[in-house]
Amino acid sequence: MKFFKQIDLSKIKVLSFDLDNTIYDCETVLRKAEAWFTQYLCDTYGLGGACLKYDFWAQIKSEVLHDNPELADDVTLLREVSLVEAFRRLKIPLENGLADAKKLVDLFVEHRSSGFVHQDIYDMLSALKQKYPMVAISNGNLKPSKIMVEGYFERDFRPAVGGLRRKPFADMFIECAKFKNVKIDEILHIGDDPFTDVYGAVQAGCKCAWVYKGYTGISPDEKNLKVLPDILLDNVLELKTLL
Repeated sequence: MKFFKQIDLSKIKVLSFDLDNTIYDCETVLRKAEAWFTQYLCDTYGLGGACLKYDFWAQIKSEVLHDNPELADDVTLLREVSLVEAFRRLKIPLENGLADAKKLVDLFVEHRSSGFVHQDIYDMLSALKQKYPMVAISNGNLKPSKIMVEGYFERDFRPAVGGLRRKPFADMFIECAKFKNVKIDEILHIGDDPFTDVYGAVQAGCKCAWVYKGYTGISPDEKNLKVLPDILLDNVLELKTLL
């Protein structure tokens, strides 16, 4: 644990948590879900060739995002719109368009939400909940109920097209402050990503505890920092002694 700035922890009134790669290993689960989804699509629609590799679907998603940058605020909708476009290009358009894509992506989200949370994390969240109101602030589409953490957070803030913008925009941090009726600098945000979490929280005016390299040590490191967090955590479980 390192302190980069003077911080009076007694003034912290709310904890906001990033979820993916902060309290569990999202990356491994996500890669498995993408591989499963690729095979499922190919088996269901009789696809082969380039479609058998996730790169095919990922490339189309990248192109759709380039043409529709607003979809960056909703990773679920981005995946749905990308599926519609992919099947259009394959000349087997989905019969019900976005409605069919939504059903397919719902299956993907179920698989990408099948993470494992260690008991130590549950114990830490339980202890912190006795001291602080807690919220989740995430750009992803994890279903917290799937990893049994929904009960620890009073609200689960997510971005949406036409709604709150994704981190590092300040929208969700500001909404958290309004929800709990606190000053923005009375929120301590905990997250793994140097850009979305650290830069986002600091620019919004929150205090920030950066989980260095994330839960599994594979998140971006200090080379990606634009601003310094208040605190660097070598392990998210250090919050137990910090707070």
